[in-house]
Amino acid sequence: MNSPRLIAVWAALTALLVPVFGQPAAPATKNYKAAVFVANRAGADYNAKISSLEDYVTARVTDLGVGVISRETVAGATAKLDNAANSNALDAALAQDSSALRLAQNLGADYLLQVTLSGYDTQVRAVDAYGVKAVNEDRTVRVTYKLLDGQTGVSLAADTVTVSKLVQQSPHAIEGRSDYLDGLLDQAAVKIAASLKSRIDAGRVAAPSAAAALVTVTLQTEAADLTIPDIRIGLENTVAISESKLKVSALSATVEVDGIAVGTAPGTLSVRPGLSKLRITRAGFKPYERTVNFTAGQSLTVALELNKEGFDRWRDSTAFLNSLKNGAKLTDAEVKFLEGKAKALEQSGFKVDTKDAPAITIVNESADRTRDSRRDAQGRSLFTF
Repeated sequence: MNSPRLIAVWAALTALLVPVFGQPAAPATKNYKAAVFVANRAGADYNAKISSLEDYVTARVTDLGVGVISRETVAGATAKLDNAANSNALDAALAQDSSALRLAQNLGADYLLQVTLSGYDTQVRAVDAYGVKAVNEDRTVRVTYKLLDGQTGVSLAADTVTVSKLVQQSPHAIEGRSDYLDGLLDQAAVKIAASLKSRIDAGRVAAPSAAAALVTVTLQTEAADLTIPDIRIGLENTVAISESKLKVSALSATVEVDGIAVGTAPGTLSVRPGLSKLRITRAGFKPYERTVNFTAGQSLTVALELNKEGFDRWRDSTAFLNSLKNGAKLTDAEVKFLEGKAKALEQSGFKVDTKDAPAITIVNESADRTRDSRRDAQGRSLFTF
């Protein structure tokens, strides 16, 4: 079975009819949205035809009153998963109904329409009639679709359509099996639209379920196993290195929920409640992936681990601390240099947490160094900005 290729479109279903005593009622006034995914399970030889099947289905379903937004709109929403919307990683993720359903929910879809190229077969029969030899080929395409409720995942309608074509050729001029495939796929799309319309007209497509209210969660990101000594600079530019260690946080990490980039951490996010796949990435760190049950008011702290490249950058960024000695007296220029290095560390995406530093006393400094920072009798923390 081949990994399905994502072909997703954003649609507004405007022609849903509700039967009344066997007669269709007036069209519903509400605009419904559907996300459509097209997959290939007929063999790798037909991967290139999936884009065509998308176009045919889009065109035929549009005749039912479906307004379609370009696939690039949806591709942009999924690009953060692996830097390419059509990547193998994304295809593999969407092979699972639950992943495709959650993506549809994140896109705000009321329905999920899954279309699958299930098979393309050819039966060959040799014909010898009245001295004329020929080869008859029966070429058959099977395409399956199912319509799911975008919120609950309940199947509302499903069908398999079959389209065949008889091709007669001379024994020495057999055409390739894909020569007629586009025409067969277009005919299959016509049948899909007709099948879907018949189920809509029969009232088998329920009105959209109410979308679950979003919940607010808070994400904090720590750098696993990273600490830094609490270094103070006194009034006389004297270095004081405390035995206490300060935690380090990773800033501006990308947060993805079920393959959709939803924000950055640390921060507060609005997500759908329930089980979701949480993925947090940041340059220099290993990707963090967990299945999380989101609830209202939830607070999560994620420990990100440095990869080799990130550890090398961290080591280089903190090398300036190795030369500091407890009790050493610095010049003003040396203090400025250290302050610049400490600030550069934060600007590179690391935040040194000084909130748990020992109790402090405010001391006065010259006007050119006045700042809102925490200070104690030993001096101000080098990492407080």
